[in-house]
Amino acid sequence: MGINHITLVGEVIRKPELRVTPNGIHTANFEISVKRPPRQEGQTYDVTDSFKVVTWRKLAETINETLSKGDLVSVEGRLHTRSFETPDGQRRKVIEVDALNVETIRGGAPRAAETGESEYEEVQPAFGDADDIPF
Repeated sequence: MGINHITLVGEVIRKPELRVTPNGIHTANFEISVKRPPRQEGQTYDVTDSFKVVTWRKLAETINETLSKGDLVSVEGRLHTRSFETPDGQRRKVIEVDALNVETIRGGAPRAAETGESEYEEVQPAFGDADDIPF
């Protein structure tokens, strides 16, 4: 038995598009870009992956009303593979995230782009030195 679970944190790069299935079920699709951590020290360029995200029913309606391009979101769900046929008859496969939960972490344009500051806040350790840890 396997586990199909994924959690991603990234920026919305395509605003949600709300549709209704022939059975009357709401679905919204959007896309997020997720930065990979640098593989080598001193790496100066960002490597990103983009993921297509699908939401259903009430979550789809909520996402359509609240998400905008540039929002930083957390997406929790499972990977889903589907096949389709293009108008010219070619068979294609796509891997999507079937979202179970989507939370906005920060709305709007990325803070680093606005201020030139780092995207991440510096956190002070709870203890001054590893030797001060009481266990």
